[in-house]
Amino acid sequence: MKKTLLIAAILVGSLTNGQAQVINKKYAKRIGEAVKEGYQDVKEAIVQDTKPSGEHTVWDIYAVPKVGFNLSNLLGVDNNIKPGLIAGAYIEVFLTKNFALDVEMQYSQQGTSGIYRNISATDDYGNPITQKHGPYNINLHYINTSYIVRWYPWTDLAWSFTTGIHTGYVVSAHAKEKHGEDINLRDHIYKGDFALPIGASYEWKQWQIEARYNVFFRKLARDAKAKDLLKNARNSMFEVTLGYRIQVL
Repeated sequence: MKKTLLIAAILVGSLTNGQAQVINKKYAKRIGEAVKEGYQDVKEAIVQDTKPSGEHTVWDIYAVPKVGFNLSNLLGVDNNIKPGLIAGAYIEVFLTKNFALDVEMQYSQQGTSGIYRNISATDDYGNPITQKHGPYNINLHYINTSYIVRWYPWTDLAWSFTTGIHTGYVVSAHAKEKHGEDINLRDHIYKGDFALPIGASYEWKQWQIEARYNVFFRKLARDAKAKDLLKNARNSMFEVTLGYRIQVL
C-alpha cells in the first residue's frame, strides 16, 4: 500500500511539474513576444526615415534630447575659461514653414578658474595693505530655461539660426581655493540670470549639431561678500551640443 501511494505521488508530481513547465514556457513566450513588439514600436517611433529640410509643415512638432559641452568664464574680472557639461531637451513647434518656436530646459555646469580675492589688512606697523588670496575655482550649476525662435532660411539646406531669451536658476555655487577654503556663494549671488542666445545649427538625418553663444546681462554678486571675490562679473558661455530630433506630430 505504501509503495502504491509513493508511486502515485511521484506520478502526480511529475504531471504537475510537466504542466508547470508547459505553462511557464507558454507565458515566457508571450512575454518575449510582447517585449519584442514593444521594442519594435519604440524603434519605429524613435528611428524615423526623414530627410532634413529647411521647409516644414505648419504645426509640425519635434522633441529633441541633447547633450554637449560648454566653455564658460566671467566677464569683468581676470580669470580663465573653464569647460563644463550641458544636457537637456527642447520641444519645437513650427509656426510657419520656416519659423519655429522652441521651449528648452537644460542643466549646465558653468564657472571659471584663476580668480584671486583681495583682502584688506594691516602690516606690523599698522599700515593698511591688501593681501591677495587664491586662486579660486568658481563652480556654478544652473537649471536653464530658454525660449528660442528658430529660422530655416533655405528650403534645400538644413541650416537654422536661433535667438531668443535664456533664463537660468543657480542650484549650486561654490568658490574653492586651491588647498584652502570652500566658500558657499549661493546665498550671496543672484539666483536668477538671463541672457540673449545667438546660435546656428546643422541637421543630418535625425542628428542636429548646434553652436550657441549666450550674452549675459546681470551681474552675479548680490552683496559685499560676493563682490569681494567676483566684483562686477557677469557670466559668459559658449556651448556646442548634439541633439536627436524625433518628430512627434
